[in-house]
Amino acid sequence: MIFNKILIANRGEIASRIIFACKSLNIKTVAIYYEQDKSLPYVFQADENHKLSGSGASAYLNQEEIINIAKKFNVEAIHPGYGFLSENSDFAQKVIAAGINWIGPSPEIIKLMGDKINAKNIMLKAGVPTIPAVFVSHDIEINKLLNLININIGYPVILKDPLGGGGKGIKKVFNPEELESAFNTIKSESSRLTSSNNILIEKYIQKGRHIEVQVAGDGKNFVHLYERECSIQRRHQKIIEEAPCNFLDKNILNNIYNAAIKAISIINYDNIGTVEFIVTPDNNFYFLEINTRLQVEHSVTESITGIDLVLLQISLAQEKNLNLKQENINIKNHAIECRIYAEDPNNSFMPSTGKIINLILPNTPNTRIDSNLEQDQEITAFFDPMLAKITCSGTTRNIAIKNMLTILNQTEISGIKNNINFLINILNSPEFNSGDIHTQLIESNILNFLNNNNFINTHELEIANIFLKFIQDKNINSNKFNINNYKNIKNWGRKSWL
Repeated sequence: MIFNKILIANRGEIASRIIFACKSLNIKTVAIYYEQDKSLPYVFQADENHKLSGSGASAYLNQEEIINIAKKFNVEAIHPGYGFLSENSDFAQKVIAAGINWIGPSPEIIKLMGDKINAKNIMLKAGVPTIPAVFVSHDIEINKLLNLININIGYPVILKDPLGGGGKGIKKVFNPEELESAFNTIKSESSRLTSSNNILIEKYIQKGRHIEVQVAGDGKNFVHLYERECSIQRRHQKIIEEAPCNFLDKNILNNIYNAAIKAISIINYDNIGTVEFIVTPDNNFYFLEINTRLQVEHSVTESITGIDLVLLQISLAQEKNLNLKQENINIKNHAIECRIYAEDPNNSFMPSTGKIINLILPNTPNTRIDSNLEQDQEITAFFDPMLAKITCSGTTRNIAIKNMLTILNQTEISGIKNNINFLINILNSPEFNSGDIHTQLIESNILNFLNNNNFINTHELEIANIFLKFIQDKNINSNKFNINNYKNIKNWGRKSWL
């Protein structure tokens, strides 16, 4: 079936991204919005739009209203984007029952993989490596739980709401004394957010690498589009992603690819998705979960492979046939994505609200910016605080890092707190540049990353070296320009010396 019109059950930058893909296929689009979103770019980029009756995030969760709007505009399909209803199997089922195509995996697969306990058991039976774990109900006695952990796992452990996602419903426990409080917290959160009556308790892998594999399938044929390194996280949420991962042995990566294909083959996966793994410091790897949707960081994979993942989603939903062959998928370059958030890193990353007073988002070669920001836009507390995604590519990792630093230093979003300087400090750190990264990097180096003067800007150092060479070539007395003094200069940033 060929789609002529698609409704996008989302907002902001991902809605714009899907509209862009649809335009390339001459597919008309319908945008939905609530009152305060009416002036955002995505609303006008769509061919048609419709106002929702609700307010805030809840407006985009009204399943019946969204389906009724889709019927009113005679769309053939609904694309859920990411977040909101994208991994809601009930919504996907209702869409299909209404005679509308769902752009994503089948409701059965979404439901199956949405429960971390079910997913883990399936992978265990399929021979995909899984982290040692126990599953318990909310009413388990704490003494019995202590014994289970001591016998089956050992500390540290991580407690998870099995139906949760996006870094929510997670608590680390490093010793038995912390267990009861953490257990009660997760129990309360899961009851409120997902209505789950169970808790998944896994061995917590310290200093592990978070590696995810982009996959696609049509239920019978399956491919991977290589990995993304997603280890740079704060509060269990990714802020920097890159591909490929240059710091794992090729044999280990091939084993991870094979495990990812095995994971989606066993469930007859039928669209695009992501299989997530944790890699230990001694290079063992374990299955974490399957995300049954388009990922925020999909631009990284698109940059290194040249394959448009939204177009691939639409193609699989239309044709039910995977037209990709593994041997034709190649890595062309290196790409890094940084997520710019409206948050205050100096205040425990608390979200920031207010009006954007000055906005500069540079448009340069080898750079892609996904955003729906505008001058004077009001940033509220109703939605995820991500403001923009910047993806930079280069022939090597070092070039990609340099390109990203250049763009971040030229980016300005004033009027609200943001994490741009925090990202710059991470990219300039010796740990990031050497590839010595893991999921605990931010929490173990937080003070360094918050201090603007702790790291030499590698791009600025390169410029300084060029300047010094120029001075030496001209036979100018360069003693006072000794590059070793660079480290001692305070507040050496682009604004102070350009």
